[in-house]
Amino acid sequence: MNLMEFKAELEKLEIPIQYRSFSVGHAPELPYILFYENDSDNVFADNHNYYDVLNVSCELYADEKDIELETKLQKLLYDNEIEYNSTETFIDSENMYLKAYDIVITFDSLADVKEKEVDKSNLKSLIDYVETLKSDAYEVDGFSKLETVLAYAKAVLIDMETVQDEVDEIEIELLNALNGLIVLKIDKTQLKAQIDYVKTLSAVEYTTESWGVLKIALANAEAVYGNDNATQSNVNDVLNKLFESYQNLQKPTGGFEKGVNLYAPLSWQAQGLYGGLDYSTGEVNDHTFYIHSDFIKIPDKSPSVSMQTKGSDSIYIFIYDENKMFMKNEYVYGDVSKTFEILRKARYIRTYSYKQTPSSILINKTKIEFGEKTDWTIAPEDEEYMKLQLI
Repeated sequence: MNLMEFKAELEKLEIPIQYRSFSVGHAPELPYILFYENDSDNVFADNHNYYDVLNVSCELYADEKDIELETKLQKLLYDNEIEYNSTETFIDSENMYLKAYDIVITFDSLADVKEKEVDKSNLKSLIDYVETLKSDAYEVDGFSKLETVLAYAKAVLIDMETVQDEVDEIEIELLNALNGLIVLKIDKTQLKAQIDYVKTLSAVEYTTESWGVLKIALANAEAVYGNDNATQSNVNDVLNKLFESYQNLQKPTGGFEKGVNLYAPLSWQAQGLYGGLDYSTGEVNDHTFYIHSDFIKIPDKSPSVSMQTKGSDSIYIFIYDENKMFMKNEYVYGDVSKTFEILRKARYIRTYSYKQTPSSILINKTKIEFGEKTDWTIAPEDEEYMKLQLI
């Protein structure tokens, strides 16, 4: 008698039977039986198992001493020529009796050489697939049932005495348990909210190192958010890492970072007090007598612009699209600074002031200073070339 045949015999008692344990909180009413294999004392020689000898525990749980049920179980063991010893325990914490039977199941591994080879390939493939599933993606009861059937299926897979009907039967049971799984609804609400918030932040306000960590966490979070096969644990993991990287953002302590903030003076397109820029159209006119710069190409992925006055009482920034068509302007007056988001379609800017002074702007940690009339050059203290282009 193998383990599957022993289970079939136990089911004749018409009480709940479970291999090893019920899932937490889902045990049935007493009485019920748990059984499981402890180890084996197989008889083998010359690279062959001649007899499989399984040491199995069979535990009968009841809310009172049930002599009639114990007698039925013992007769079942006697009728099937199964050796056993038993012990009895009263479990105070659960207020129930445990009658434990240590039994020995012996069967001849080589007794039934099959006339026709048993095909277990489909069962093996199904078992391999089921073992890839994660419990946290499914409702508890359904997955617990699947695990129980999986244990029987694996026993059939290695059982040398099994016949094709048994293989087909357990394969159907495993498929039914698989089809009965209920997928848990994955909650990505908090993940979406955190992604949306992080995307409102500006790189210019934080150190390169801490922003780089946040960018990686954000990319991973967006990948999981867009993955329909992600589990709740996947979602929770990337959410925690995204929030942690946000909390660890660091602001620069010493102003601009060397090697990231590049300084350079620029030449003005117009040097006389004529030919300013029209506030409404951004085009050159001859009614205002201010100085303006050439078109300056905005670097790719620049999220914001900061501007401030240095020796001038005011400065404007005019913003243009890829066709150099005017979109809007920004203005600051007095010895102050101002930061604003770059429009999605913005490609160029011009600066505009009432006199030639070292006013300045900051684009994505790249600083441009407007000083004396000269071609723009790299300042001596910088280690990289200016990435902005004069057009």
